[in-house]
Amino acid sequence: MSLLNKLSSNYRIDASKSASNDEEVKNLIKFSKIKIPEDFLKVIRELTEIEINVDEKKYIRIWGADGCIEMNDAYNIQENIPNSLAIADDEGANALIYTTGEKGFGLYVIAFNDLDVDELQYVASSLSDLMTNNVGIDVIKNC
Repeated sequence: MSLLNKLSSNYRIDASKSASNDEEVKNLIKFSKIKIPEDFLKVIRELTEIEINVDEKKYIRIWGADGCIEMNDAYNIQENIPNSLAIADDEGANALIYTTGEKGFGLYVIAFNDLDVDELQYVASSLSDLMTNNVGIDVIKNC
């Protein structure tokens, strides 16, 4: 069963676009300096630009493969936070990125205008933990 079919009741998909194709996913894997977690790859093989409402308080927009490359390049994410990959935003000022921070590898949130490893806020160990088990949901809602 797909992660998107197992979303916690705290999340609701309000909009999305079609999946990243195999070529786009291959390009993202080649682009990335980290091993991209499989749960994220499964999601973008299903849908992209997914606007997920979080408890009626905030949105998370999960990009597709091409969007990841575009946004990581546009904001120089890897130059500022080595061994990372931004995968989403909050439709505002913050990015959701995979990287290794003070709590190990996982998802962290950071402001686009302050891409400093010291500013990383730990969210969850995986996209699955965030979206199905609500691990880190308060971090997302309060950033």
